[in-house]
Formats: sequence, structure tokens, C-alpha cells
Amino acid sequence: MIQAVTQSAVAGGHEPSASSTAIDCRLPSPAELARRYGGEIHRVAFRVTRSDAAAQDIMQDVFVRIMLSGGFDASRGSVGRWLQIVTQNTAIDWIRREAAHQQRVGRVGALHSATSPVVEESVMAQLQAAQVRAAVVQLPDDERQVVVLAFYAGLSYRQVAERLELAEGTVKSRIRRALTRLAHHIGTPE
Repeated sequence: MIQAVTQSAVAGGHEPSASSTAIDCRLPSPAELARRYGGEIHRVAFRVTRSDAAAQDIMQDVFVRIMLSGGFDASRGSVGRWLQIVTQNTAIDWIRREAAHQQRVGRVGALHSATSPVVEESVMAQLQAAQVRAAVVQLPDDERQVVVLAFYAGLSYRQVAERLELAEGTVKSRIRRALTRLAHHIGTPE
């Protein structure tokens, strides 16, 4: 089925010389290629990838590549050997693509797992802080004062009591009432 056509024969019917010969080998039909070489293509692809599913995908890629190529140079070897080389190159390309894909997936997965909880926690903390600030504003003045000094200014109960000239027990009871109101307002258990 392989047919060699020389330029000189087409041009004028002269005897072809070694320097003017260009070989254009047509391939058998896809069905004939699959029948003759399908097993070998699969074996080569499997040998490179060690995966039957990958070998099946590579076989399809090989057949597409060879159909798009239009032919091969018979002076460089047989159709079978050419198909083995195309298959091996296609399988190696497949392995490289898979390795690059796995590396990208790994980076994205690591990035997602490393940042998502941090981002989520940060957003939740900001939302809760805004909710608490809104609730603190609604507290009665005497309770709001002790909460702001104790939790926002970071003063101890004793320091809050000294600053407001109150007994430490009074500061503690106001903070306790304020926290109960805040918990009720925000909807969390005490």
C-alpha cells in the first residue's frame, strides 16, 4: 500500500537520480493501521506509562498525529518503527504533561489548604468583632465603660476600678452583666 512517487517521474517521466528523489509515502487507512499496529502501539505506550488507561489515551493521540502527518519517509525506516517512535514520543509528552499537572494541582492544593482556613478564620473574626462592637455600643453607659476599659484598653479589673473610682467588686459585676447582655445580643451561650 505504500507508494513512492518521485518528483522527476511526475515532472517529466525521466529516470530519477539520487539527488532529485523525494519520497512521499502514503499510509494505510486508519483501520488498517489499527489492525496491524494497534497492539504494538499499546505495548510501547504501556511500557512507558505503566498505565492501561494512559496507553489507551496515547494510542488515540498517536493515531490522530499520524493521520495529520500525511505520511512518513520510507528511506528512514519502516512504518512500524516510525509508529514506535511516534508512540514513545507521545507517551513521554503525556508523562511530562501529567507531571506538570500534578505539580500544579499540588501547589494549588497546598495553597488552598494553607490559606483557606487562615482567610476564613480572619473573615469570621472580623465579622464577629464587628458584631461585638455593635452590641457594645448598645450597652448601658456604666457597663460599656468597664467593658471598653477592660477588653479594648486591656486594663485589669483593679486598674479599671482605680480609673473609674469604683470598687473592684462593682467593676467585676458590671463586666459580668455586660458579658451576659452581649452573649444574649449576639446569640451565643453565656
